[in-house]
Amino acid sequence: MEGMAGVVHLHQVMRGMPEYERSCRLMTAETNAAVAGARRAGATRFLVNDSHGDMRNFLLDELDDGVELISGADKTFSMGAGLDPTFEVAFFIGYHASAGTERAIMDHTYGGRTIYGVRVNGREQSEATLNAALAGTVGVRTALISGDRATIEQAAADLPGIETVVVKEALGRQAARSLHPLEACRRIEEGAYRAYTERSIRPLYQPRGPFTLEIDWMNASMADSCAQIPDVERTGGRTIRYRAADFAVCYQMLLALLVMATPAAYQYPKP
Repeated sequence: MEGMAGVVHLHQVMRGMPEYERSCRLMTAETNAAVAGARRAGATRFLVNDSHGDMRNFLLDELDDGVELISGADKTFSMGAGLDPTFEVAFFIGYHASAGTERAIMDHTYGGRTIYGVRVNGREQSEATLNAALAGTVGVRTALISGDRATIEQAAADLPGIETVVVKEALGRQAARSLHPLEACRRIEEGAYRAYTERSIRPLYQPRGPFTLEIDWMNASMADSCAQIPDVERTGGRTIRYRAADFAVCYQMLLALLVMATPAAYQYPKP
């Protein structure tokens, strides 16, 4: 949701805030545009996985009636739920840049309150690279990404050949110059058409294993909790390390460690 046109502030993406439902509508519209473009290019089956926050954000009655929807946060592989070898491509709509990226709207990597940085085999990860690598484990190409300019430049460098759509340019972490939502949808539809038409040249991202996952947490209490898990090493005050032969296992451990670390994000009372 952070990568949608017109979305710039945390209050726009948090349930219970006055602007939240409007952002859900923008998210639904941009997703419909991606579906329309792919359908025009010949795609016939569509699965949408809600991947923001509590993962219950789409306005189902406004979503294209030709799609199936996965919603809810308690699902295996989280943002990657539903991926299997029967799919040709994955589209990443409304994505944001990795934690610590300059001039990027609401940059973070998976856990905005918990994760300071994620590396796999020493390489900094974004949600785009993590999810593209998971798609690659089942042979699914990552064909399209939309979001702010920093997100797109990051993805283009990490996933050469991906179709990209810039919908806004950040002026700071919570300020941007944005396309009108209708224009953003037009560009996403055209990008989706190109992405699916030329799907055979899109990146099949399959990093070579074995894999070393390193996570820098926001505070040492989070590392305290995670270090209790067998085979998880404590390598610094707030850093842990885990090794796996298979990327899917590495991804699952990231999710499990997030569950362990999250309670420490709420240890201080609100002012």
